[in-house]
Amino acid sequence: MDLNKGENHQYKNPWRTKTYNASPPRPWFYAKILSFLILILVALGGLFFVFQNYAPKALFVIPVLICLMILLAAFRLRRMFRPLRLLMKGVEEISNGHLDFQFPSFGNGEFQFLAENFNRMAKRVKEMMQAKDQLLTDVSHELRSPLTRMRIALEMTPEGKVRDSMTRAVVEMETMLNELLETQRLRSGHGKLSLGPLDLNRLSQEMVEKYKDRDPGLMFSKSSPSCVVTADEGRIRTVFQNIIENALKYSGEQKKAVILAVEEAMESTIVTFIDYGPGIPKEEQEKVFEPFYRVDKSRTKETGGYGLGLSLCLEIMKAHGGDIKLESEVGQGTKVSLFFKR
Repeated sequence: MDLNKGENHQYKNPWRTKTYNASPPRPWFYAKILSFLILILVALGGLFFVFQNYAPKALFVIPVLICLMILLAAFRLRRMFRPLRLLMKGVEEISNGHLDFQFPSFGNGEFQFLAENFNRMAKRVKEMMQAKDQLLTDVSHELRSPLTRMRIALEMTPEGKVRDSMTRAVVEMETMLNELLETQRLRSGHGKLSLGPLDLNRLSQEMVEKYKDRDPGLMFSKSSPSCVVTADEGRIRTVFQNIIENALKYSGEQKKAVILAVEEAMESTIVTFIDYGPGIPKEEQEKVFEPFYRVDKSRTKETGGYGLGLSLCLEIMKAHGGDIKLESEVGQGTKVSLFFKR
């Protein structure tokens, strides 16, 4: 079917019962611009006629009329292009992940056609994302039962390298499933936070004690005797552990210890983790918070992981109304910052 011949084809949208046009409406927007330009030319012609016949008397009137015409043209063009500015805002909202954004009605013409199809596209993308998340949740739940049976069977297996290897594999799978389910619970709003006062300095010192035997080491720096925030301690502890594990894992060959610092800013309390590892390429820094994304594609035993740790950290910080940011330079190291609202 050729849609470029100006025919007004009709077809059914499988996601809506309403029938809509496959080709855009007639170019009303260009007609508006053309009529506006004609009006301006007519007005200029009138001014020229007045200047030719009443020049001595119209010397002071003509500049005023020209200024009024310019103001009228600017106001009219601003109103005509307002839908285009809203479309630009919509594209920005969708690119930032705000899939609930919907355009209002623009009346008739090309902009209304674009708005309707943009809204339909955003709705479809949101439905696809929800279906993907639901599939991950369902698969994760279904895999728990066979993993439990495998663990029971391994308990009855004679000790040895085979049993140890299989046990590590099962534990690794259980960790992945737990992170997946926790991420989906937080996204859906069903993973309720158990909020309470949390001293970040105390938690940081506990992390230093826990990882004191891991190379290249973990150093703690604090800016005040107490930095207390309202948070779910269990989940924030998970965030700390995931980030520190990554920092130590990729800094094993470095002599400089990973730095953990807590400081209070004007509107937030900031926790930073700084390592001196290989760093992350700039084009990949925004992707590291996506589920299953790994900078090291090889997934060797030394690096391990499924690319879920930072994704879970982001969801936990969002659930707390905070944020997480990453800065890195190849060959220089990586800095991860947690922002807690005060």
